[in-house]
Amino acid sequence: MTRSTQNFLLITIGAAVLWITFGSGEYVNYVKPGFRYLLAPAGLALILLGAAGLRREWRADAPRDAGDPCAAPGVAADAAAGHDEAHGHGHDHSRGPRVAWLLCLPVLIIFAIAPPALGSFTASRDTGRPAPPPAPPEEGYGPLPRTGGPIAMTMGEYIGRSFLEQTGRAATLRDVPVRLTGFVTPLDGVGWQVTRLNMACCAGDAMPFSVIVHDRPQPPEGAWVQVVGTWMPPEGKAQTGVHDLRGISVERVSQPENPYE
Repeated sequence: MTRSTQNFLLITIGAAVLWITFGSGEYVNYVKPGFRYLLAPAGLALILLGAAGLRREWRADAPRDAGDPCAAPGVAADAAAGHDEAHGHGHDHSRGPRVAWLLCLPVLIIFAIAPPALGSFTASRDTGRPAPPPAPPEEGYGPLPRTGGPIAMTMGEYIGRSFLEQTGRAATLRDVPVRLTGFVTPLDGVGWQVTRLNMACCAGDAMPFSVIVHDRPQPPEGAWVQVVGTWMPPEGKAQTGVHDLRGISVERVSQPENPYE
């Protein structure tokens, strides 16, 4: 691979990073939205580095004797060849190692086979251990209105409120209709769950937040749905780590722009 090709690939990778950040918005499939402010300068830096490398290569390839009418043609080339012979060089310094072709992989992955956001397959491969409830906000969970339509709620907030409800420390969820959005995952053949993956940093550390849905037939596995229902106390002992919802309605929806929480 020539040095010019390597620099061109740097420019292409930088452009691909900027495209998924500002063009398609697919970067949220891999990292949290806040990382947009890191991806943008990283992509721009790759473009600038590649452009600087190309400019250097083009200047190096330009004939040095163009401004000297008295210079004999080929003198610079003969001098360079003599330098190589004198120092025992027989190879081309203008080419990089073949492993540099691996720079093509990120471009192919982004433009040709860009992986989608993690979904039901990843959630079903979890160990089955319930996710720990997220920490409540500093001011705590406020009271919920008892009138009006269902309250749109994140999976994390529902699980956090459910955990507190199970321990008797906050009666804020009981008998309040809520609306949860997530994808369908089966539950050991005896039911189904609505699930949303929670991302701390990137897709590699995503953890499933799941709520068991009762009294509603299961939609197709992996389908995105909005489930309306009310909190259902767990059977048996409190603090089971399992969170239940008595379903009222289930509606198929499109995948949200940001599939993670």
